[in-house]
Amino acid sequence: MLLTQFDYGPSGYSDIKTALEAKGHTVDIVNGKTGGSIATALTSSSYDLLFFYDLTSTRYVNDADISAIGTFFSSHQNIVQDARSYGYNFQGSNASEVALIQNVAEQLDVHGGGLWVGTDHAPGWTQNANPVLTELGFNPISGMHSQAVNSYDPASVLLDGVVASELWAAGQSVGHVSLGIQPNGLDMRFHFGHSSPTSGAIPYISASFGNFVAPDENVDHTDPDPVSAVPLPAAAWLLLGGFGAMAGLNRRRSKSG
Repeated sequence: MLLTQFDYGPSGYSDIKTALEAKGHTVDIVNGKTGGSIATALTSSSYDLLFFYDLTSTRYVNDADISAIGTFFSSHQNIVQDARSYGYNFQGSNASEVALIQNVAEQLDVHGGGLWVGTDHAPGWTQNANPVLTELGFNPISGMHSQAVNSYDPASVLLDGVVASELWAAGQSVGHVSLGIQPNGLDMRFHFGHSSPTSGAIPYISASFGNFVAPDENVDHTDPDPVSAVPLPAAAWLLLGGFGAMAGLNRRRSKSG
């Protein structure tokens, strides 16, 4: 596994590395602040998993990096997008955060390898992630929101050991991820997010695992239950419908190392 490191840390990166190595993964960390270093790492060794952790407001990746990631993804076409991943820098040892990142690695692994894109709100904190996603044929991560994680898909393969309400996002500015059929034809499915009458439905984590069909889906990837992405039991009045209009936010967070 290759894990990118940009500006902020080292706690977030070291916590991710510790969590994944606890499950038997071998994790190499590459300094993404030097343009071309990701490309060099990907072409110098054989990796099944790439964790692209875009924890910076500065553009560092160059064309060689993006091209190399594209080549990697062409043979490992599974992906998880996490737009509230900045939380690993704040509570990376939280049991639910640990379980989530371990579940991500497991699912990418069992489906033949793939890419985790961990980033934050747009446009300021997606300077590296969005160029990569665009190159791979995904809609970019967008928006900036400060609503807590309170919704999840009960059939999510990323849910094992995760208490959704413990995932970092409450009161912080995070982005929302792409959903549905993407320009490249892959189908990004909802896993975790926020839902309320005032804020609408905001997806924070989505994923595509190739031809995998979740237990609550039909074989053609249509959802027989349009509200299957239900809120937490403590907030049963919230029902997750379509992912449409996004509410504005009232505050930003200050990001310091």
